[in-house]
Formats: sequence, C-alpha cells, structure tokens
Amino acid sequence: MSDPRSAPRPIPQYGEYATPEEVAALRGVAVEAPLAEAPPAPAPAAVGGPAAPGGRRYDRPVTIALLLFGAINLVQYGAALLDFDTFLESATAGTPTESIDFGDAARVGGYVLFGVSLLLFLVAGFVSVQRLRRGRVAFWVPLVAGALTVASWVVVLVAIVFQTPDALAYPLALTASGT
Repeated sequence: MSDPRSAPRPIPQYGEYATPEEVAALRGVAVEAPLAEAPPAPAPAAVGGPAAPGGRRYDRPVTIALLLFGAINLVQYGAALLDFDTFLESATAGTPTESIDFGDAARVGGYVLFGVSLLLFLVAGFVSVQRLRRGRVAFWVPLVAGALTVASWVVVLVAIVFQTPDALAYPLALTASGT
C-alpha cells in the first residue's frame, strides 16, 4: 500500500492549513524540524486599545463615571462642609430640632468630613488610573472610596451629636413633655 502522506493532495482551499512539507515545497526550501512554540502571552490592554472581552469593556467607562460622580459630590458639598454648623442649622429649620445649637463640634466635623472626602477622592482617582493603565479591573476602587466616605459621615455626625448637649437632651425633653 502507498503512504498517504506521499500521495499528492489538492492545494489547500481558503481556511485550510497546508502541511509544513507543502509550505517548504512551495517556498523551495528544505523541510525543517518543527519547533515547539510557546503560546503568545496575552498583552495587557493598552489605553485606547481594543475593547477587552466580557464585562471588562465596561470597566473603564464605569470607573470614570464613578470618579466623576465623586468629584461632583465633592464640589457640591464642599461649601456646605466648610460651613457645616450653618448647614446643619438650616437643615433643621422648621423641625422640632430647630433649637439645637451644633456650634464648634459641627464646624470641626465639617472640616474633617471635607478633608476625608477630598483625601479619599484623590486616592481613589490615583489608584483607579494606575489599575486602568495596567489593564486591571478598577471600578471597585471608587465604590470602596464612596462607602468609606459614607461611613465617615456616619461617624462624624454621631460624634457631633454626642458633643452637642442640646442634641442629647432633646429626646428626654420629648418624653418629659408627653409628646
């Protein structure tokens, strides 16, 4: 019987692969032993390069949108945080807690909140940009910074309430008056 490899086969059609012997014959060179090739390493996603597969293609726009949301919130609340005692007094106007004077604790608390919010925003922006440049998932960084900002608001507001004598006496005054 004849060797099937020695029998001529038709020229490969579009999409088919030629054997190494056929390629060597067409080029007019001697057949070389095939080298074991390592699969190419995946290149990291370049800035402005092709979109990453799956959910990663949404990582960059979502991260940028979250950072912009943080910047808008920082600008929006910046003036109120730098004058936090006036902000709290105007926020409680027309409510039963209107008589509470927040004073110095609110002023210092506003400065602390502004500083913490600004620091978290800057760190989140820096870390997000670094992760995006390296082709790593980064949308969670501004989310964590936002959660830490909310937690700092809670801590500072609780501290302000505990340092304001009128705020602690207010629930007792309600129960004593029978309301």
